[in-house]
Amino acid sequence: MSVYLSFIFTATLLALTPGPDVLLVVAIAAKEGFNKALQLTLGLANGVVFHTLLIVLGISALIQATPWAMQAIALFGAGYLLYLAWLTWQHRSEQATAADQPKIQGSYYGRGVIMNISNPKVLLFFLALFPQFAQLGEPGYALRIVILGLLFMLVTVVVFGGLAWLTAKSTQNVMQKPGFKITMDYLTVGIFVLLAGLLLYSVFQWVHG
Repeated sequence: MSVYLSFIFTATLLALTPGPDVLLVVAIAAKEGFNKALQLTLGLANGVVFHTLLIVLGISALIQATPWAMQAIALFGAGYLLYLAWLTWQHRSEQATAADQPKIQGSYYGRGVIMNISNPKVLLFFLALFPQFAQLGEPGYALRIVILGLLFMLVTVVVFGGLAWLTAKSTQNVMQKPGFKITMDYLTVGIFVLLAGLLLYSVFQWVHG
């Protein structure tokens, strides 16, 4: 039990560390409200299932040992993030010209899932973190990895969801102002581009490393 408590503490600290995912959740909460941010959070959290299963099945080590596979995943993730940035930028233009234009169509939950599973840095993070708590030298490590994955999902939902709620509550009085929404769109585009740039930079490092 102490191992799991230590993992929860570590995962909570990591979740609270400022990063692109946290900034994106906060930006969506400020722009679209708590429900949309929660959908994105649930998508990001459920993407953990994919990485956990890869570790349990041993496929993650194979992918890590295959440079072109990691590069392909990173390129797909970067392309998807740039596509989301373009959608947001297009929505920003519509918002600036016509207040009654519909919002971007699509599920924030689905976007969160794809963003998570297409980010090879998350896979590498899991490979670095989980073995420290899974006690791989003892029987039943596969079950322990699954439990760690579920705990990580729970921590992600609680921390990101809490930040989203606080952001939505603190900005609800200004959320309806067009200028505020457009500013948040700019911020969201910047975060998507930043995430894509980090993935492309990782591809460059793998190619020239």
